[in-house]
Amino acid sequence: METTQIDWMAIAQYFYIDDEQLQSFSLLFSKSIEAALNGEPSTLSAVKSYMGLPTGDEQGVYLALDFGGTNVRASRVRLLGNHCFLVEKKVSRPLKQPGKYDYMSNTTTATELFDFIADIVREAAGGNKPFKLGHTFSFGVEQTDASDAVLIDWSKEIDVPGVAGKKINTLLYQALQRAGLDAIEPVAILNDTTAALLASSYQHGKVNIAVVCGTGFNICYYEPAWKMIVILEAGGYEGASRNEWDNRVDAASHLPGNHKLEKMVSGGYLGELYRQTVMTYFNSSAIPHFTTKDMNELLQSESPTEGRIHMGKLWHRIVRPQDVQPLRNIGATIFVRSAQLTGASCYGVLHHLYPKGRIPKQHIAVEGSVLAHIRGGMIMVEDAIRACQAGNCHGHLQSASAEPVLVQDGPSIGAAIAAAMCTHRK
Repeated sequence: METTQIDWMAIAQYFYIDDEQLQSFSLLFSKSIEAALNGEPSTLSAVKSYMGLPTGDEQGVYLALDFGGTNVRASRVRLLGNHCFLVEKKVSRPLKQPGKYDYMSNTTTATELFDFIADIVREAAGGNKPFKLGHTFSFGVEQTDASDAVLIDWSKEIDVPGVAGKKINTLLYQALQRAGLDAIEPVAILNDTTAALLASSYQHGKVNIAVVCGTGFNICYYEPAWKMIVILEAGGYEGASRNEWDNRVDAASHLPGNHKLEKMVSGGYLGELYRQTVMTYFNSSAIPHFTTKDMNELLQSESPTEGRIHMGKLWHRIVRPQDVQPLRNIGATIFVRSAQLTGASCYGVLHHLYPKGRIPKQHIAVEGSVLAHIRGGMIMVEDAIRACQAGNCHGHLQSASAEPVLVQDGPSIGAAIAAAMCTHRK
């Protein structure tokens, strides 16, 4: 049996961020927003969404299409006004079913992919009925208005040729026409972060910022100077201090040097980051790969004995009883840092929006598996905001001016709201 080669604190200390460091991070994040808005060098972006904020009184029945990864979802959503809505129908299908079909590969044509999507829309709509459709499309695009966008390139294992360089809602419209669904009109396209902000703003009001921390990481906010929601592509921010395990994860990733903040906070990388620290703890390179979901389940084990069994199965090794809590502590510090950096990033946006005055009470929309499913995640985000707020001379013990709130089904609800707003705008 191997013995422990390093004290857990020798690893965990490199994931600890104190209040002063959080304050510094948020200030630099704010300055990077300013640079991006002014077209100056910045590792943040200022991508126009061409969407404003809803009033909360939008009404009507709309179709919502959520195409953000390996599953496609279509919904029929009734907006009731007065910040209320009802999901009347929801249909979800994977893009790939082994042995049956594969609409992700380079052997699939653009026509086949969008015909598949049109069939999902048909089921949600209940046939060829007059609906306006909003489309949450979470891939890299170029956009000049809210109604359509050109795909730059696929990601997330999708490699269908003939789509890059084309207008996405136009391809969808053509597929709907082929399917005999000519009464359905795509009128809006947006990404998942913008959709989360629309959904939360519709329900709660006083929401100017949204953060998505799931497989990836992004932030958007309403920019008064531009009178629209701006997407920061926050996963690409490079202002965070990285340690040796961050650098290992980055070096082994698909795109080394890119999306550096995302690799420190998002569910696509936290499991691998933890694996790297576990290998250091045991002085071993034989720890199998595991997911962030596996990591979270391990940390939430009800007892040390259960945790030890889980570790043994996950890592294919015998774990000593005295190693269980130190290993869980290391994992916890990785999750805490993720939430802290998320909160400090959000405060950077708040500092940009309110550089001279006290921040008014408001909510921050939060979506994504990392913060939704990790115990205490939302509390840690709020604590980081409070710590940054204290650096702005407002006192650490007072409640945070901006309270994070979870958004449920943001991509679908946000798409429906976008369709309502664009229809009204016309």
